Amino acid sequence: MRIAHIGDTHVGFTAYRRSDPETGMNQREVDVNDAFVRLFDSIIAKRPDVVLHAGDLFDSVRPSNRAMSVVLEQLLRLSDEKIPIVLLAGNHSTPRLKETGSVFRLFEHIKGVYPVYTPGAHRLEFGDLLVTAFPHQDKDKLVEALHTWKRGKHRYEVGMLHAGFQGLARYSTGEANELNLQQSLLNTDMDYIALGHFHEMQQVTDNARYCGSIEHLSFSEAGEHKGYFIYDLERKKLERIDLRTRPMFSLGPINAKGKDAAQLQVELSDALGSVQMDGSIVRLVVNDIPSALYRSLDINSLRALAEKAVHLELSFNILQESNSVQSRSATFEAMDREFETYLSGVPVEGVSKEQIRQRGLEYIRRGMEE
Repeated sequence: MRIAHIGDTHVGFTAYRRSDPETGMNQREVDVNDAFVRLFDSIIAKRPDVVLHAGDLFDSVRPSNRAMSVVLEQLLRLSDEKIPIVLLAGNHSTPRLKETGSVFRLFEHIKGVYPVYTPGAHRLEFGDLLVTAFPHQDKDKLVEALHTWKRGKHRYEVGMLHAGFQGLARYSTGEANELNLQQSLLNTDMDYIALGHFHEMQQVTDNARYCGSIEHLSFSEAGEHKGYFIYDLERKKLERIDLRTRPMFSLGPINAKGKDAAQLQVELSDALGSVQMDGSIVRLVVNDIPSALYRSLDINSLRALAEKAVHLELSFNILQESNSVQSRSATFEAMDREFETYLSGVPVEGVSKEQIRQRGLEYIRRGMEE
């Protein structure tokens, strides 16, 4: 009995201003869509007995028609192959208002697709395998359900959970509606626990793991391997499957204190030249740079080094006369992109992200003008 553990696919994710030359769509949206298709290509080739999606299928509680189409096409492929999949609702897929309803209801009619999105513990049987799934929900209700989680009489028993854990800062994304639980709530009697929410492949306990996301969605994920796990329950053997992704690099931090403009310019240019720029997403962080030194840098020449990159972010932490440090992007465009990046990573309901983006950019421009 082999299970595929996938999650945090975030279909519909967008960031930055670069458009795909073939479709005109946001380049990062295309990247995530392509990664999603490659994921299902790999799953179908590997042919596990059951697929467990540990949450955040979509990036938003109200995905676009385009995102829905991408997901439906792949779910139908899996259904045709007679490979069942359990879809767990994560915080990005769970509306805060009950009357909003869940998009997961649309998947209930697809044979072999088991969406889990209502509160409590959900138990699904697949022959010798029992899957106990805990979707994103009110924390008190979730803790209550976890306390009743006991081993049964099935040959294999696994759990699914979308959450971070208290005391483990690295397993928290800092999102307002994320769940942070005590690690002791993870049932050590289970054969495997498929975790979602944290975007890096990581083992939490002997039987619990995060599979991570399928694309790099923030600079905190730069350099990470992306993919999913296949776990053989009988042999107790874990296989990591890597997926091809767009390269992302976070360079630095470079400390500018005590350096002159020429010296720092060379160091920054060398840093940018140390990675493959063509088609990449790159951030360069510079710390403790005096404001006068910052103003003397040739920012345009640095950007020219990254003209083939999908995105370059220059982040300067500038020392003011009061010795306080303020973070400033090299241009207004960088501040603009920073806002758009943040917005793309948080779930929104009741209003379109595009409306929020336009209003936010308007406020930023007013502030810059003042």
